[in-house]
Amino acid sequence: MNKIVKEKIKEAITLFLIIIVFVSVLAIMLKYENEGEKDMPFILSEILVISSAEEYEKAENPNGYKWNMNINQYNDIYINIKKANNTKKPTYIKNISIENLKINAPEDAKIIAYMPNNDEKKIFKYDDEHKVEGNLTYNVGEKSDYTKLEITNEGGIMLFRIVNQDIAEYVSNDDGELKYDGTLLKNANVPEEKLKAEVKFDIVIRTDKTAYRGNITLNIPSGNIKEEGVSRNHQTNLENIIFKRENLNKTLDNQN
Repeated sequence: MNKIVKEKIKEAITLFLIIIVFVSVLAIMLKYENEGEKDMPFILSEILVISSAEEYEKAENPNGYKWNMNINQYNDIYINIKKANNTKKPTYIKNISIENLKINAPEDAKIIAYMPNNDEKKIFKYDDEHKVEGNLTYNVGEKSDYTKLEITNEGGIMLFRIVNQDIAEYVSNDDGELKYDGTLLKNANVPEEKLKAEVKFDIVIRTDKTAYRGNITLNIPSGNIKEEGVSRNHQTNLENIIFKRENLNKTLDNQN
């Protein structure tokens, strides 16, 4: 076998090895893109959406109606993050954030997200101070307490509310029984298309070592609140929500 043939065989073997490496790396990248992180130290264990409606009296009632109110439709979103059972190395949460919150809703809807407050009388206040403008961060405290926007360094429950404000008004002298829940929407003849909205947001778990970002999409309200009054959508099978690793410093810069 002459020298030229040997060189060509050597080049062919080298090219073959390069192709094998390239295909292997591409397969790993595609798998990560589709499946994300598989051994996270913390997991999204459950999402609970509680939907209903509420009333508030109008300032004026010159005709003396028995029932005279505006109606809000609200959705309380609970997110539970907990430590994974397979954690091998000590890892602790620095904070958890809701980011890039977007709501797709009917054009004339006034839908606003609110964070909890620590007022014992009422968990939510509908004022500018408690609006969620895209991002909401829960920092680490001694115990998990969503009224203080705190979780522990091993996880906890986060809460925020999506409110469809002034969705309808109800004025009546009907002597029948009236419940202050989602059935108000039925009494006010609110059409289904006016109720529906889509909520999208990222959830970012920042630890002392790295950060993980996943995207969540929810359809609100949950269930048939016009008939049920209060409806619940409890999700525990969340394997479809993919988390990917991020540079911790980059996510902290985005947060600031």
